[in-house]
Amino acid sequence: MSVSDSASLPYAPKEMGRVSLSRTFILYTLGLFAVLGIVFIAILTKITWDASHARAIRVTEAFFQATKRPFERAIWTVNADATLQLIRGLESLEVVERVWVETPDTGNFGEPVEGIRRSEALSYTLNSPSAILHKDAIGQVFILIDRSTISREIVSTVGYIVAAIIVYLLLLAVVIRAVFRRLIGRPLSTIVGYLSTPRLIEAPPDAQLMPGRADEIGILASSLQSMVQRRHFDLQKIQEYQTNLEDLVAHRTEQLKLVQEELIQADNLAALGALVAGVSHELNTPLGNALMAATTIKDATDYLRTELDEQRLSKETLESEVQRITDTANIIEKTLGRARELVGNFRQVAVDRQSEKMRSFNFDHIVRETLATLQPTLKKTAFKVELDLDADEVIESYPGAVSQLVSNLVENAMKHAYEGRSEGVIKLCSKVRPFIANDGCDGNTKKIVFTCKDYGVGIPEKNLKKVFEPFFTTKFGKGGSGLGMAICYQLVTEALKGSISVSSKVGSGTEFVIELPVKVQLHNKSTTREMVH
Repeated sequence: MSVSDSASLPYAPKEMGRVSLSRTFILYTLGLFAVLGIVFIAILTKITWDASHARAIRVTEAFFQATKRPFERAIWTVNADATLQLIRGLESLEVVERVWVETPDTGNFGEPVEGIRRSEALSYTLNSPSAILHKDAIGQVFILIDRSTISREIVSTVGYIVAAIIVYLLLLAVVIRAVFRRLIGRPLSTIVGYLSTPRLIEAPPDAQLMPGRADEIGILASSLQSMVQRRHFDLQKIQEYQTNLEDLVAHRTEQLKLVQEELIQADNLAALGALVAGVSHELNTPLGNALMAATTIKDATDYLRTELDEQRLSKETLESEVQRITDTANIIEKTLGRARELVGNFRQVAVDRQSEKMRSFNFDHIVRETLATLQPTLKKTAFKVELDLDADEVIESYPGAVSQLVSNLVENAMKHAYEGRSEGVIKLCSKVRPFIANDGCDGNTKKIVFTCKDYGVGIPEKNLKKVFEPFFTTKFGKGGSGLGMAICYQLVTEALKGSISVSSKVGSGTEFVIELPVKVQLHNKSTTREMVH
């Protein structure tokens, strides 16, 4: 993909027309004006309604006051015709819907209404004309204002206003659109067209984008054109770097692999050197005992020879010295047997670690041999290794890789698991499990599950995913190389064709689970050498 492809626009020209800035601006502006217009019309309608309703009440009250005395005389004289004529006179008003009179003695005149409409009617009290000073009530007049008339008046008034607002908004939209397109829309379209130029970064146009324009859009266009020119120069430099970048990366990668292999080999040799020192120290005890026993035998034989030469040797002395020589010989035999066992274990482990050959071996036996070579180191600490080996399976694989795996796991637990603690337990377990398909093995029916568990400080969640990364360690500057777990992962996955996983909880310990096939598929020699180192 070229650089210009990455600068292509996300919209086609037709799509850009539907989402143009001027269209959006007009829609937002008109929408805002429409909302404000609706609010204005609502307020205006409420004010107009209140004013019209108040005016209707004033007109009605004025007419009623003019007919109040005739109403009182008609009711007082029980003149139904005059009362009904007065009621029809009030109902003839445009704003009056219905009028009726209620009296306590002569009944009602007109057609009264009930329910909520009754509570909306205006009520006036009629007094006796003969005792007007005493305010003797002879009836009550109810006048119901005609709301439909007021509504028609309001609709008519507000309708003209709404029509005027709509015309105003349309004219405003036309004017705003014209001004916006002139000042902003067309310049932005020019900038968009410039950005959509094919191969803009590879071959930018030389002509100035907006000559003579010094406002914000002119500054934006000038800055954009300068940025494109800088990108053009940067692209030329990148293309120059790309011509030899692959060779440089390949060379650096090869150097890094060599450094990593050297570090891994140095780590392995250091571990083997520590193993030699430990075994040498362990051999001192049986060899020293054997030497002391040999000196005892020499002293006994010298004493017998002296007694024999002087003819003072008795049967009791002979039997005593012979018994002492026999006991000493037994001691020599046991101590040299122990030395032979240590040397044998060390030789087998050392040969396996340096060998690339696959052979058949008992898995649990290799684990025990490896721990035997680690005993000198373990004796110097308060850590204990508990074994629960239940595999007892003869497998065909690389014993050196298994031995190195066990050593790295135990040493890693000793260095990291019990930091800040004076003692701890490392538990090694092995079991045989049925083979599951797609394990990457050929013809296997079983696999070995080997676990190394400690009960130490645990690994934080953020570090769990980095445990098997090369050079990752929390002990830099304190003896940690960061290669122990990386070597374990490499040995398990590539040399032994198995899998390794880790689970941990801070404060509760860590457990490594290794699953190994009973028979490893043989690969080419160079691959095997790289894995076992």
